Amino acid sequence: MVTKTRVSLAEYLAMKECKPYLELIDGEVVQKSMAGLSHSTMVIELITELRIYLRASGEGRVETELRHIEREDEWVFLPDISFTLKSRITGTPAESRGLVEVLPDLAIEVLSPDDQPGRVSQKIAHYMAAGVRLLWVIDPEAERVTVWQPGEAPRDLAAPAVLNAAPVLASFEVDLASLFARLHE
Repeated sequence: MVTKTRVSLAEYLAMKECKPYLELIDGEVVQKSMAGLSHSTMVIELITELRIYLRASGEGRVETELRHIEREDEWVFLPDISFTLKSRITGTPAESRGLVEVLPDLAIEVLSPDDQPGRVSQKIAHYMAAGVRLLWVIDPEAERVTVWQPGEAPRDLAAPAVLNAAPVLASFEVDLASLFARLHE
């Protein structure tokens, strides 16, 4: 039987950075799942589309693997992709040693084959309770996206649906058939 040891936020922050990255979830240090080819491709494709959109709109900043810290709950989590509205950005990641105390407006998690369902559910619950306005959980193998918003039932989408980032981004949309087709190129 394995006994889990609780780690304080201060102890976590004193740990040396490593890869795969570590998150602090409910007092437990958790290693992020290793990304596979589908995961990597999906992250690159979505960041590319978001960056193109944001260059024109200027609505905010998109990042990958950025450490978001929530001091009150002592959580540190690294969404695969996070977007924060310009009006909520405080400083740069370099100024904060990569720790951002502002929750993302849109968090995107791309599932990896070794993600544990219980851990994913725990992260989803935390995102919603913490106040993330929009969460996409993308399953590249099943070619499905589950959209989460606080106070609403999750919505499952698959091709030929169009995924949009409302209410966070004014007009960002992704054609899921096209997005998932890129995994097979």
